[in-house]
Amino acid sequence: MGLDEQRLIQQAKQGQTDALETIFRHHVDGAVRLAYLITRNWATAEDAVQEAFIQAFRSLDSFQDGRPFEPWFTRIVVNKAKRTKDRLDRGHLPYEQEEVNPHGTFIPETQVIEKESLDTLFTAINELDENHRLPLILKYLTGLSEVETAQVLGIPVSTVKSRLYVARQRLKQHIKDTEGGEGT
Repeated sequence: MGLDEQRLIQQAKQGQTDALETIFRHHVDGAVRLAYLITRNWATAEDAVQEAFIQAFRSLDSFQDGRPFEPWFTRIVVNKAKRTKDRLDRGHLPYEQEEVNPHGTFIPETQVIEKESLDTLFTAINELDENHRLPLILKYLTGLSEVETAQVLGIPVSTVKSRLYVARQRLKQHIKDTEGGEGT
């Protein structure tokens, strides 16, 4: 959002509902995806995001002007999603890839192989503990920088880097084990 984001936040702080609506529309899809990656349940993710928006909009007056909105809001989403996680059934990380294309014909073998590789990767991500799964999700699936990831999680950047390294090593090992001992 950039410069427009700062203008929108100022307008939202002044109570302009169209600014709040624009901020909501810009961030809602990514927030729900992030909350789902944490909670592994779409309905709970949507509830967590709704609560996150309510908290964010109520707290806008305390939001520091000139700072980026996304890391601040992402931290709220992560905290809300983590709080609701205990009520959930175990699920899987989402990705959309089907074995039949929209015309009703089967997809090429290379795409089936890609789907199997994604299954392996997402299974491995789901098996990581939260300390390693969350930085990985925030950095690689949400697109936050390491600094922003550290801000969201409230930990030092060096800890983020360390956890990302460990997470990548565990993913490599899981994939190596799954492929029968052959490296990637």
